[in-house]
Amino acid sequence: MAVNEAANLGSAIKDAAFATEYVLVEATVQTRDDGSVPMVILSSDDAVRVISAHAPRIIYLVEQVFDLAGEIETARDELDDIGVERSPDHLKAVHRRFASFDGQIGATIASFMIDGVLHTAVATSAWHDEFGEAVETILEGARERARVGQVSKHSEEAKAIERKALVLVRHPSFNHGRVSFDKRMALAETLFQDNPHILSEVTRRAENLFWLEQSGVKLEEV
Repeated sequence: MAVNEAANLGSAIKDAAFATEYVLVEATVQTRDDGSVPMVILSSDDAVRVISAHAPRIIYLVEQVFDLAGEIETARDELDDIGVERSPDHLKAVHRRFASFDGQIGATIASFMIDGVLHTAVATSAWHDEFGEAVETILEGARERARVGQVSKHSEEAKAIERKALVLVRHPSFNHGRVSFDKRMALAETLFQDNPHILSEVTRRAENLFWLEQSGVKLEEV
């Protein structure tokens, strides 16, 4: 059987750490090319073990208090940005569900330096994670409804352009005399009250329909 170098290395380092009473942490030091400080992410238990063994002189600790009203207001602002109802029933239900956790610590972040490496540990409560998931479910549903509405809006705009193009191409002046795109768009301006972009789209589509009709394709009403 071939020698398992990976298993041998791990076993040897564990034995050495045990013999020297060094702290062994299962983690990877992250480095970047921009010259920033190397960093390692620790579990809560490992962070406590490393602090106990090496006693860093400074420990940076942030305990984030759960502000339910602020979190709900942020979610409402995001719904505003998406373009849906500001205070839907689902968001009110989330507010009621997590009201008892208001003012409690929802997340804790600890950081400290040892041997030039930034050590960081992050812990969140289960209910804090559930709150985030509940809000994200609502926001994702709103994003999906907005996407569907946008597609529907674009579909209606396309149908309106097609209808106007049919009217334009059947107008007696559309192909009268020396024609050009500008002249045909000027005709569109007299027939429809729309912005220049829409009128340009209508005229372009009308020219395509005219070409199809000249090729023997029967145009259909939209």
